[in-house]
Amino acid sequence: MAIAFKTKNVAVYEVLRQDIIDGKLKSGQKIIMSEVAKRFGLSDIPVREAIRRLESDGFVQFTPHVGAVVSKMDEKEVVEIYLIRIELEALATRLAVPCVTSDDINYLEKKNLEMEHAIKQNRPEQLGTLNKDFHLRIYRAAPYPYLYKLISDLWEKVERTQSVFAYVPERAAASVGEHRQIIEALRSKDLVAAEMLIKDQKNRTMAALQQYIKDSG
Repeated sequence: MAIAFKTKNVAVYEVLRQDIIDGKLKSGQKIIMSEVAKRFGLSDIPVREAIRRLESDGFVQFTPHVGAVVSKMDEKEVVEIYLIRIELEALATRLAVPCVTSDDINYLEKKNLEMEHAIKQNRPEQLGTLNKDFHLRIYRAAPYPYLYKLISDLWEKVERTQSVFAYVPERAAASVGEHRQIIEALRSKDLVAAEMLIKDQKNRTMAALQQYIKDSG
């Protein structure tokens, strides 16, 4: 895969970083520089520079005589951020319910259908972005932009959790079903149900990620 000049090491960094976020490269997986160089049609030098940057960002660990390995997610950090997100996202959902429009409902149904198609086509790397788009559309409906920004920033804080569906595939189909329930609660303006459904889904996802991190340790 030849890449346009960005610089070259930046382009390699961005692709590998996205591969890690999407779950194409998983915790503990070795990144072989010669293979990456061949993939991009480059020498080893820009690849080495990209991997050093990934290491400084915490995505990769480099060990002499072993090489570059995708780092393990920090369980404590993931849990802490999820606990905060659960409360904030439940609050945002409750505040959003009276403001959700038919356009919002149509958008949510479209994104959930796209998730279904991605599952059928075995494209787990697409699910994280679709899921994020689904949830942030709900929270954006609430007339509280600072709350929305807090939630958005927390989603970005631990980007690798977006690839939960690649790590824990059984969560994908379950999430689609949960999204249908959330949509119905929003459609019927059931404030209590919508809030609880969001909380329950986030708790299940947090538990699945915790188990994955333990199993991959």
